[in-house]
Amino acid sequence: MVRKLPPVNTDGVINSSSARLKAERTRLGLSQVALGQALGVTKWTIINYERTGGRGTPIPADLLSACSRLGMDVQYIVTGVSSSNLNRVAEEAGSYRVEPKRSPALSPDEQRLLEKYRRLKPSQRAQAQTIVGALIAAEGKTDKKSAARPRRGKR
Repeated sequence: MVRKLPPVNTDGVINSSSARLKAERTRLGLSQVALGQALGVTKWTIINYERTGGRGTPIPADLLSACSRLGMDVQYIVTGVSSSNLNRVAEEAGSYRVEPKRSPALSPDEQRLLEKYRRLKPSQRAQAQTIVGALIAAEGKTDKKSAARPRRGKR
């Protein structure tokens, strides 16, 4: 006879994989459209994956693999138990790339920069943001100086 055992810990556990997928997407600050683009599917496919109450479509394994490369905790999505090595997975996944559909709003230079940024480790991303912030601040200071003192030509 097979007995159904109760879960070990039900405190604060989200009960469906579709709700956990949505929780991971929001944790990373991704919209349904952005996640769909990163996975190569439509927004409506993501909506179907996130439907609760047993009405959702199960997410395929190949897309779960791509989700892990985006920094999602796939173990949590599937089982409800957080991975203890999520940071390691995210760092190692930086060598992989999920090819999103190209956005027409970004120039090729911007797209290359964004792809490189996405491969950085979290600590490197913080340093990159600091550097970009310093460059913008320095540019603002030089603009103010040039506006205050117009250049004079040779006499």
